[in-house]
Amino acid sequence: MTSRTDLRPVRRIARTLVLAAALPIVAAPRAPADTIDLVFRPPEMAPQEVCIARPPDEETVALWSDWDGGALPDMESDFVRRDLKRLQQIDARRWFGTIDAMIDRLAERDPKFAGRNALLTRIQAMEDAGRYEELRARRLVPDLARMEGSDSPRIQNALSRFYRDGIGVERDNARADELLIAAGYGGNADALLTLSQLAAEGRAPEGWDVPVDLAVTMAFGSLVGELNPTICDRTSRIAREYHNGEVVTHDARLAHDWYRFTADLGDDYAAWKVVEYHMQAEGFEKDNDVLLKYLTQASDGGLSYAQIELGRLYEAGSLVEHDLDRALSLYKAAAAGGGRPGLTRVALFLEEHKAEYAGQQDDRIAALTAISEMNDAPGWVFTRLAQNVLETKGRWAGEAQAMALLEEASARGDLDGITRLATMLIARRQSPEEFERAIGMLSRSVSVYGGVTPSKRLAAAFMCQAADSPRLEEAAYWSATEEATASANIEIPVAQLIALTPEQNPREIAIIQSQALYGRPSSLASWLKYLDYAAFADDEMREFWQEYSEQYNDVLNALAKLELQLASNPEQRLAAFDMLRREYQQSGAPAALELAQALLDYDAAGDATTREDILALLREPAEAGIGAAIQLIASLDADAAHRQTIYDQYAGVIADNGDFDALVFAAPFVQGETRDLYLSRAAGVMRCDYKHAMAMAQLSNTLGDETEVSHWLDIAEHLTGQNAWAMRGLAEMKMDAGGPDAATEAQTLLEQAVALGDDSASRDLFELALLADQPTYDPEGAVAMIDAAREGDQWEMLASYLSRYRGADDAVKAEIEARLDMPVLYRTAAANGDIYSMRAYGQYLQETAEDADTLAESTDWLRKAAEGGDTTAMAEYGEALAFGIGTQANPAEAVTWLEKAAAGGSRKATEITALIRLSEES
Repeated sequence: MTSRTDLRPVRRIARTLVLAAALPIVAAPRAPADTIDLVFRPPEMAPQEVCIARPPDEETVALWSDWDGGALPDMESDFVRRDLKRLQQIDARRWFGTIDAMIDRLAERDPKFAGRNALLTRIQAMEDAGRYEELRARRLVPDLARMEGSDSPRIQNALSRFYRDGIGVERDNARADELLIAAGYGGNADALLTLSQLAAEGRAPEGWDVPVDLAVTMAFGSLVGELNPTICDRTSRIAREYHNGEVVTHDARLAHDWYRFTADLGDDYAAWKVVEYHMQAEGFEKDNDVLLKYLTQASDGGLSYAQIELGRLYEAGSLVEHDLDRALSLYKAAAAGGGRPGLTRVALFLEEHKAEYAGQQDDRIAALTAISEMNDAPGWVFTRLAQNVLETKGRWAGEAQAMALLEEASARGDLDGITRLATMLIARRQSPEEFERAIGMLSRSVSVYGGVTPSKRLAAAFMCQAADSPRLEEAAYWSATEEATASANIEIPVAQLIALTPEQNPREIAIIQSQALYGRPSSLASWLKYLDYAAFADDEMREFWQEYSEQYNDVLNALAKLELQLASNPEQRLAAFDMLRREYQQSGAPAALELAQALLDYDAAGDATTREDILALLREPAEAGIGAAIQLIASLDADAAHRQTIYDQYAGVIADNGDFDALVFAAPFVQGETRDLYLSRAAGVMRCDYKHAMAMAQLSNTLGDETEVSHWLDIAEHLTGQNAWAMRGLAEMKMDAGGPDAATEAQTLLEQAVALGDDSASRDLFELALLADQPTYDPEGAVAMIDAAREGDQWEMLASYLSRYRGADDAVKAEIEARLDMPVLYRTAAANGDIYSMRAYGQYLQETAEDADTLAESTDWLRKAAEGGDTTAMAEYGEALAFGIGTQANPAEAVTWLEKAAAGGSRKATEITALIRLSEES
């Protein structure tokens, strides 16, 4: 043990204090905690490159991975020792063999390293690698203690710890204390800091009585030492002490200042620490200029995490000019060494900015693939790789490869991967066991991962995809779960949407806004449209949401649909078309389909140029397997041979990548196992709603499969909800499919629709009552419906009843006429100003006229209805003028009325006009 009267340690302390004489030191009063209040500031010094810059870890790992253990690379010994320590920090167990060989070669080459320095380095490497038994068996620590020069303060400090912790030797606290005190008096910074901490805690070993403040000052002064290439390691230690607050009291400002001092001497890692302090801004005021300066230094120094952070700033346009190219170059620099963070940013950046960097998607896939080959690869990477397979190879052609990738994603807990895998398992519909496995995966996604989307998938699976569907109880349970989370999109017609008010509809408004915040395209579009009309919204709010929506795909598409619903004039429709065109330029095929459909809907004149434009738009989505586009192309020509030609053209695409609509389109053109496969695939990928269930029922009806028709109509009935139009459509389909109970079931559905206020359902019920060959035949009921319409002044409804009555069989009409005075009924309705009744009365008089006066009266009523705007009456009146029915023939005036009727969609008017013109030419 060093004697208290021995002057050698005191001289060493004195020399250490001289080294720190230029440093501003303030010893503050002691804090009540077991730390030392000491303000030890860095010296004022102009920035200069002094330190040995450490290369990025990727370079260090690459260099020593290729080393064969022979001659050392052509680099200075200090650099070899630097890399040795870094490999030890990265993974001491993995790199032990390389580190051991590096120690041998370095000892052979550098006499200053050989001996005790080499032995101490080997002991520390074995300790970090957990090779304790080997370390003790080889007696390396005792060898170090006996070696000449073991009285070096650095060696003494290391030996003190070995003896105290029993590393390579038996525990000996007395020996450890003796060595620690010797190292402290020798000026070793680590020993001084350890002793100071023990002293502050009241546990200093006997024989150490240097004042704590003096000891810490001495330690810090020792760390500063000479201005040489290793100073940055030492001054970073001071910064860490102030940051950790174990010996000296935590002081964010002093820690920052020492890191900044170190960075100014050329240490890029210290520059990053400065950045962290300004990002967190704890303990002092944030300075963005300082942050940017040192972030740039760290990035230029090759630190991947700094490159990523600087790249984020350029990507967002925060603190620097917005520059996506610069951001990508920084991300790629960060990824160059194969590190996961850099590769991740490259992959996600190219995914998010796919439109701007469409030609670099191979780089995105390469980055994802590189991450997937890592031992700790996250599940989302495999999900994205699976999605790429499906996009490039096709939904069905890439199924096996994609599912293998999704199995990996699922095993690694990726919620999106689990959901996608389960969805694909359900879509395959191969076995009950596979179905139940998928159900289990989705159920766990809800209960364990808190997923919302799986609830919707589960409800659909039980209602539509299960072999024994519909399984109503399970479907209802998961539908209720989805409803409870308020995660289902609210489908509100745009006219009702813009009429919502915070006072009457707070829940609906809150749900739409929340879902818009999550980035759902349809909800964002609804929210943007709602804000256009909301009284509480101002320009600033609208501008915020407009900018927010621009980061998500398909919003323009959804917004254009709403605009088309609201469009009441050509200018508004053109504005909506412009939105769809912009979306088409950004996202391609899906928006092309929407634009083509919109153009078709508004191309009433059938302009050839427009049709060619529509075909051009439809080709891209059709070639992507989007069935709606294929069906539209086929519908442009009603000829059956044309449909066959279109199927032949896209048969390969449908087999590889056909969606639900494509498979439904293709099924009638194939036979045997291929048809069965297409029907199964269609059922597996269908959206489980009324519309798609009805499409399956209609397809089954076309194929003559009565069992499947009944199956899908049963499912559709459970999906009608409270939609009267759906009930009417289902009733119509049941009648088309036939069956002994069809009319009765249709009647029940129509009665439910009537109860919901659907007038069209009342008309359909009236028709059922007129079917003499059906159990719904009820002449008295039909008469009661007519009377109810007349007594309730429902003249339009009455006109529709009378129109259907006129189309009934003569025997049925006789039954009705026996109960009603039809001429009075027609005239009463017409006289009350209803244009439809005027037309119906005119038609009735025309059909029953027995003299010229009655025929003239019929034409006069048709004229009144036509002048009131009824398209059918325009066609009838035009016909009367053309052929002189109940009036003087007037071909010119007839054409005027017939052209108006044709513009309103009357095919009869178009045909009569053609006859008139042909007659004129003859």
